[in-house]
Amino acid sequence: MTNGRGPTATVQSLNGQFTPEKTHIGLVAANLDLDQTRAIAELYNDSSNWDTTGDRWLDERKAERVTIEGSRRSFNAIKPRLQEAGGGLPPLEYLPAILDRCRNQRDKHQVLYCYLVAEDAVFRYVLHEYLTQLGERVHELDFSDSEIVGLLEEFNHTTGEPLDWAESTKNRWASNFRGVLRSIGVIESHQGTTGEVPNIGDIPLEVAAYWSSHQAGDEWLENPIGWRYLFQPSSFWEPQTQRLTKSPRWTFHEAHGNNWYEPVDDFYAKLADKAE
Repeated sequence: MTNGRGPTATVQSLNGQFTPEKTHIGLVAANLDLDQTRAIAELYNDSSNWDTTGDRWLDERKAERVTIEGSRRSFNAIKPRLQEAGGGLPPLEYLPAILDRCRNQRDKHQVLYCYLVAEDAVFRYVLHEYLTQLGERVHELDFSDSEIVGLLEEFNHTTGEPLDWAESTKNRWASNFRGVLRSIGVIESHQGTTGEVPNIGDIPLEVAAYWSSHQAGDEWLENPIGWRYLFQPSSFWEPQTQRLTKSPRWTFHEAHGNNWYEPVDDFYAKLADKAE
């Protein structure tokens, strides 16, 4: 719940929170590729079996004369992101329709971005630490190699071990990190390394809000992680909350000086316009 005074939750560091089994270089293998991600989701929806999906994905790539090894790496990177579906994120059966309801490519990427943040421990760590250190200084978004690689070099697993990555891998990862931020509207220029707070479309706004509420329950507005990870500072949370009042998929509640928003039942079916 929130009383309108702003965020009250303390944001803790994620450094030292992930086991070695949770970290990987998936972002190097596959960026936030909309076409490939959607194609894999649709193949999965045809069979509901990941082995069948992988086989069909490679068969289609062969027919298109695409490099098989590169296609396999992309599939192996995108698959675990999509497997985050259901953990507060759109179930795959609704994902294509939800993407179709987005107004533009940026909004679609913002939806898929939530899956990436939820699954990729290294991406989430860098993003989380960056935003925590940034605070409300939203006019100082710097994503240069020194900033991003510096955070990678500070990373420690639960075991105390750092990332065992070559310098070239760290630099490639940092470049792809910026590529993701370009796709969601944080970085505007193709070669630039500075950014700004992005506009959030109506559909990704609701996806990020539902993800936040799934993580924190009624008190999600004290620290809406979905909005935080979309680079929305706390001063933006109230205006974004007001946008939810215009949606039939959210209900407003007020009691004892507190107010909060809850998603309706069958939220994602209704967001996909598939509710019976």
